[in-house]
Amino acid sequence: MERLRESPVTLILIGINAALFLTEEVFRLLFNSSLFLILALSREGIWDGAWWQFLTHAFLHGNLFHLMVNMLALWFTGPILEELLGAWRYLLLYVSAALTGGILQTYSSTQSVDLVGASGAVCGLLTGFATLLPRLEITALIFFVIPVRMKAATLGWLVVIVSVIFWFFKIEQGIGHLAHLGGAIAGFAVCLIYRKLGLVRTLPEMPPPIPQQEKAGQGGFPTIP
Repeated sequence: MERLRESPVTLILIGINAALFLTEEVFRLLFNSSLFLILALSREGIWDGAWWQFLTHAFLHGNLFHLMVNMLALWFTGPILEELLGAWRYLLLYVSAALTGGILQTYSSTQSVDLVGASGAVCGLLTGFATLLPRLEITALIFFVIPVRMKAATLGWLVVIVSVIFWFFKIEQGIGHLAHLGGAIAGFAVCLIYRKLGLVRTLPEMPPPIPQQEKAGQGGFPTIP
């Protein structure tokens, strides 16, 4: 919790998501209306000039469970990434993943449906985390109850592979699997660029994730054995 308190961008992101969820509930229950009409991402909305939907969709959620899952992942990865990257680079990572996921999901689908949720941005944070700290041992909760010990790189691969499988086999079609995939790809690409440019800090309590003697071409989570 101390690290979270020292991560203002993560706190602001969680606060915005929670505030918009509560506002949406008030609109729905008291005014029989919805923020989705102006803030959710859809092809029709973009055609009508609502370009802000590319970003605002990532701060809306369909239900409380949807919100809690995304905020839990944000709480898990956000403070560490914010410390590694600094506030502005971390925010750029989040926004880039949200935009990429939203665009891929919206313009690859045969139907135009409202897209909401921070899942694309969160998947970008997960693969970004895996890219910057690939050898870090973590405990992931499978189905939110089964603890499994794995390297961060494995978690990054799982995000990508599960998104592709669920999209290809049309599993849970009400979920934006391509938004997850687009966000994951953006998270990897942005954090790989950060690493190549030497823009990543080293956490004082952790060893450097990539040894200095590492051979060229090894590193980022796609090349970790």
